[in-house]
Amino acid sequence: MGQIPSQSTWMDADLWVREIGMEPMTVIRMMTSEAAKVQGVDHTGTVTSGKYADVIAVRGDPLRHIDVLREPKIVIKHGRRYR
Repeated sequence: MGQIPSQSTWMDADLWVREIGMEPMTVIRMMTSEAAKVQGVDHTGTVTSGKYADVIAVRGDPLRHIDVLREPKIVIKHGRRYR
């Protein structure tokens, strides 16, 4: 049984933190900057001067409660706000 792609990312993050015991910041880095490096696109995955950023804003602190990633309140992609 598969997961809906938009849900699987935060569900994986939650699982890695709750079940495996990984630090939330490590999980977030793995899913952003480290994933970009593995894919050979290190010009993405970080918020740095001179780069464009796709950004989400959540209600709460994902470093304390990783599951807040499941419900982004603001989504900005390619400079355009979608939510």
